[in-house]
Amino acid sequence: MNALTTDIVLAAGVAVVREHGWNALSMRAVAARLDVTPMALYRHVSSAEALSEAVLTAIAGPIAEVTRSGDAIADLEAWARRAYAALVPYPGAATALLVRWFETAPALRAVEGLLQSMYDDGVDGFEAVAAVNVVFMFALMRAQGEQSVRSAGVVRRRLRTAAVAESLPRLTGLMEHYTTARFDLHFEYGLQALLNGIAARSVPA
Repeated sequence: MNALTTDIVLAAGVAVVREHGWNALSMRAVAARLDVTPMALYRHVSSAEALSEAVLTAIAGPIAEVTRSGDAIADLEAWARRAYAALVPYPGAATALLVRWFETAPALRAVEGLLQSMYDDGVDGFEAVAAVNVVFMFALMRAQGEQSVRSAGVVRRRLRTAAVAESLPRLTGLMEHYTTARFDLHFEYGLQALLNGIAARSVPA
């Protein structure tokens, strides 16, 4: 095996998350993947916390970029799609980022870029913060939601309407829309609904 480097350690950490989820990330798991002892990793990462911070930063790297076109709604839309696509392959990483974004460099850069995009389009203050926050949360939570459904093995499911005593005519009539999870269509619908709402509210003074 090639000599261990920090980049190799981080790549192994990212691979652990991709294959087994965020909660599986540990010094021991990374060491096992690299076929070294956990102690060998401490020359490259100072602690388990430092490892998790570095791995989260690596996973979140693609979300840092914000295209600033002068159209804030288009910029929010493009960013949300990029963030969703970047995080879906890493189970649990979106949740970790939701609670640690304020100490994760790519997320801080993304929020700064999105706020600047709003400002460039004439929107500042609370309206800018609220718009960026709701799109940021939506992209990350949709990514985590998809991961949860996939990991539970219920992408295809049969609704047990007999579990309730009353009839459910609307639900049973639309059953075909529930038997297979349509992550792509629901993400797009939700994103467009959010953006339309932001566009309607975020009118420059």
